[in-house]
Amino acid sequence: MAGKSAGRGNQEPDPPSSRGVPSGETLYLPKHYGVELKEKGGLDKTVFWTVEDVVDFIFPAKYQPKYHRVASDFLKIVLEKDWVTKREISVFLKKTGYSKSTLENKVIPKLVRFGLLKRQREIKSGLGKGRGLILSESLTFTNYLERIGFAWNMLVSTTRARGKNKG
Repeated sequence: MAGKSAGRGNQEPDPPSSRGVPSGETLYLPKHYGVELKEKGGLDKTVFWTVEDVVDFIFPAKYQPKYHRVASDFLKIVLEKDWVTKREISVFLKKTGYSKSTLENKVIPKLVRFGLLKRQREIKSGLGKGRGLILSESLTFTNYLERIGFAWNMLVSTTRARGKNKG
């Protein structure tokens, strides 16, 4: 028998080794009462947050300054143009001097995975090499976080309502 638990009777098997949650799937949530959030204007919904403020939850400037800068600048282009293709991405990279690898292998995939960007393919007719990439803004990120918040709101509200009715 392999593993540390071998020969110890009915004990639980060792869990698989883990290095934690992959960074590509993490959302940075600083303390809601901390400096980072206070500098953005806190949780007041009437205070405007910039693209950089929103991106800070996905690529925290404190821990990933390069990705934060690239993602913020790229999202501004997408919001300005409604959608971008490989051609606009190429122009963006030439203009900014950012690494194509960083944008295409780290930043865009995480922004798509988190629902800030939607990735589609061009519809091409005739002969040609593949179908071109189209990136556009997406509200999936909003829907995702609102759903989590709404679920928690319902749980707390239901618990509070039931607690008040018991007494």
